Amino acid sequence: MSKKTAKKSGDKADKKQKNKKADSAAKETLFLARVYVALKPTVNDPEGNTIASALGSLGFEGVEGVRSGRYFQVRVHAAGKDAAIKQVDAMSARLLANPVIESYEFEIARA
Repeated sequence: MSKKTAKKSGDKADKKQKNKKADSAAKETLFLARVYVALKPTVNDPEGNTIASALGSLGFEGVEGVRSGRYFQVRVHAAGKDAAIKQVDAMSARLLANPVIESYEFEIARA
């Protein structure tokens, strides 16, 4: 087989793979997940305590307590809402939150 023939067959395989990716992307929907991560109630929150103290010193009366946390926006391509939920739940449990000391919740909507 010559180099020219090998190149052509490789080009056909590349085009088929690109077409498959385009077809699967066309069937998927883009979702926006809003993920909220916070320390569990039993875990001490020194950052929240510092913020609560600062609010009091700035004259904001009536602040009983502050809990700090993190917020993420994740855009996900998925076949449907159930698939997006599974994907975001796995992301949150494995990377976005530390399930030992943090809890998370999220909401998903079409982007």
